[in-house]
Amino acid sequence: MALTHEERKLLEELEATFTAQDPKLASKLTKPHRRIHPTKTILGALGFLVGMIALVVGMSTTWLISVAGFVLMLVCAILVLSGWSPSASDSVGVTSSSTSPSAPSFMDRMEKRWRDRLEE
Repeated sequence: MALTHEERKLLEELEATFTAQDPKLASKLTKPHRRIHPTKTILGALGFLVGMIALVVGMSTTWLISVAGFVLMLVCAILVLSGWSPSASDSVGVTSSSTSPSAPSFMDRMEKRWRDRLEE
């Protein structure tokens, strides 16, 4: 669905306001930083292989080894997946910005525009 000229202009204005208010947050949201933790990934992959071997060996010997192998595979899969997610230092936090009391807030301006649009 194509945007109208006014909607494009409003979107550009929103983007500029957002970038001006919090440039650090804007850069984090526009460029996702995913870090791969090689230690977690390698250990998880090796543990998964050991768990798979234990699962297969346990089928021919005792079921307890198979269960332990499956649990090890599950834990290692979670470890590998957590190694591919953003680290805690990359998480985006919400910061409060102080605005002057005389200037209307961003939400006030958006509400006013919405009301104006409904009145048309």
